[in-house]
Formats: sequence, structure tokens, C-alpha cells
Amino acid sequence: MAHHESGPVDELTREASEYFQHMVDSVGVKRFSSGLELSTRQVNRMLSGAQPNPIERLIRALQCSAPEAGDRSLDYICQQMGGFFIREEAIEAASVNAVKECAEAIAAISDGEISRMDEIEIREAVEALICLARAVQAERSVRPANEPILTSGPGQEASSQP
Repeated sequence: MAHHESGPVDELTREASEYFQHMVDSVGVKRFSSGLELSTRQVNRMLSGAQPNPIERLIRALQCSAPEAGDRSLDYICQQMGGFFIREEAIEAASVNAVKECAEAIAAISDGEISRMDEIEIREAVEALICLARAVQAERSVRPANEPILTSGPGQEASSQP
């Protein structure tokens, strides 16, 4: 196992280092350092493993925070990059959440006006639908194409088919 200045390198450190290296290589050390307002020496220390890189630090910070706080932070970062964060859920939970979030979004915009809070409701509904679509896609990959993924009758909870 490779060693970091503070000890053995675990898989997270190795993978985070690879991603950080790709980011730096994409624009060069000088430009990258300048963009972060760091010296090239500081960035090179991160690249060599003498200091944890920002990706590793962020992941470790997320791992030691409450999931909701981490999700909000990740969502903020994703928004800054033009996207959004979606935590994967089991298909049953994803379907229930999608129905709930869509109902809330419809109720929020039913007055014909869209406020900042309504925007949040709409975004949460879209995220819930994407999460459901991913769960369905994952489930579909292990089932015959003609077999239903979720079944429910009136007044019954939805359940996955065996």
C-alpha cells in the first residue's frame, strides 16, 4: 500500500488524488494555483500527497457530518456547477417520495405564481422523479422487460416484485 505523509493511503485518498490530478492537469499547475489563490508549491504538495487535497477533505467533511447537512452542501456545490445532487433511494421509497414531492410542487404553483419557495418545491419534485427513474432503471436491468417493477392496488402499499 502506498504511503501518505500521515500514513498508509486508503482507497479514498488514492481516488481523490487521481481526480485532483485530473483537475490540475486540465488547466496546468500555474493556472490552477492562481485560480485557487495558492502557490504552485502548495498545489504540488497536494499532488504529491504531502497535504490532503481539497477533494479528499471535502469527502471526509461530508462523511463526518449529518447526511442532511452533507446533502445540502453537495447540492449547493452541484448548483454552482450547473447541476444538482440526488441521493439514490430504494425503488419503494423513491416512488413514495416522487408522488409526495410532485403533489407538493403542484400545490405550490396552483395559485398561478411561482415564488422562491415554489422554485424549491419544483426542484425537489424533479429530483425525486430523477431518483425514481434511476431506481427503475437499476431494477429494470435485473428483471425481464415485460415484468412490472412496482405493483400496488387501491389502498395497498407499492412493493417490488420478487
